[in-house]
Amino acid sequence: MQIDPSRWPGRVVPSTDADVDIAVESLCTRASWPDADRRWVRRLLEPWFKAGWSVDALLVAVDTRPDGTRQGRPRSRAQVAHEFLRARLMVWTADGARLARPPLAGMSLGEWFRVNRRNAALHAPRSRSALTTEGERARAESRALAHRRDPVERSREKGRRRQEVLDSLLVPGQEAPSFADSWRLVAELVPVQRVCSQCGHVRSEVSRPAHRVA
Repeated sequence: MQIDPSRWPGRVVPSTDADVDIAVESLCTRASWPDADRRWVRRLLEPWFKAGWSVDALLVAVDTRPDGTRQGRPRSRAQVAHEFLRARLMVWTADGARLARPPLAGMSLGEWFRVNRRNAALHAPRSRSALTTEGERARAESRALAHRRDPVERSREKGRRRQEVLDSLLVPGQEAPSFADSWRLVAELVPVQRVCSQCGHVRSEVSRPAHRVA
């Protein structure tokens, strides 16, 4: 499959001749070198590609040194593109001949396709399951409630729905307890403390054993 140079993955290390041509064109396009001689650039970069360097790694090497400092000014129009590239890559040779490790890890084109498919599957829209009858009814009621502009009417509708839910919790045949029933229940459960009318202290009731009558 032919990939457009503008869309060539920057982390992919080209392996075939066709991939190298696309990667060289991608590097020249991203570096804004329209006047670069692609044949000389390819001849210069072939050993770097074989050593596992990608387009992203080469562009980082053009701008920075292995210690992270800046290389210098960008290329001027008077400088030949492949000669400028050769001078910038010289600091990335370990002993003048052996190439250093790339500043960015690369991957094969097959690995990139697998990662791309996996990411596409993860971010693909998920299919929604159909709503049940209760879900459809709740959605219709929610939409009908949202279209009502009167806040008083919306509040009353919410109160009505809340009351319906509370009524559904009642035992069939029984009425909802009133506030009076609640107070009566509290009075039965909580003992009433007797207070002395003279001193105001709480009386402690002492239970006395019952005497048997002979």
